[in-house]
Amino acid sequence: MAQETELPLNITPVKERDEPLDLQGFLDEIGNSQEVRVNKLDGRTAAHAVLCTLARRLSDGEDVKLMRALGDDIGELIGECTILRGPSHAKRMKREEFIADVADHLGIKVDQAFRVMTVVFTAVRDRIPEDEVAAVASQLPADLADSFRRPV
Repeated sequence: MAQETELPLNITPVKERDEPLDLQGFLDEIGNSQEVRVNKLDGRTAAHAVLCTLARRLSDGEDVKLMRALGDDIGELIGECTILRGPSHAKRMKREEFIADVADHLGIKVDQAFRVMTVVFTAVRDRIPEDEVAAVASQLPADLADSFRRPV
């Protein structure tokens, strides 16, 4: 009879590939996805919409940590979000509002915005350390945090 083995709590999922850490590689990954192409979007537009909406949801400081974790080039996309100007910008929003904001920004249907958001979330989380994935997810509503976390 087979025995169950307990896995250590600090395991890191194995990535299937090495993601490029440069901006163009990031944008190409997003732009080449079926979910983005079917909506006639480019990678930069999709990334900008999702990252700016995400930055609006994060507390002061966490947005900066995410920018730094993504590196200078990719992190600059978050820095371009005008909503970050001024004092506290964090806005509590539920999953539906988050996705609706992305849909409005991109001019697409909500169900398509969810798919685009998932592509961008995947591209982001595959380029940041586990502790930053956890920090960002901890500031999102539970159902949205599940979309951001790495699948195990």
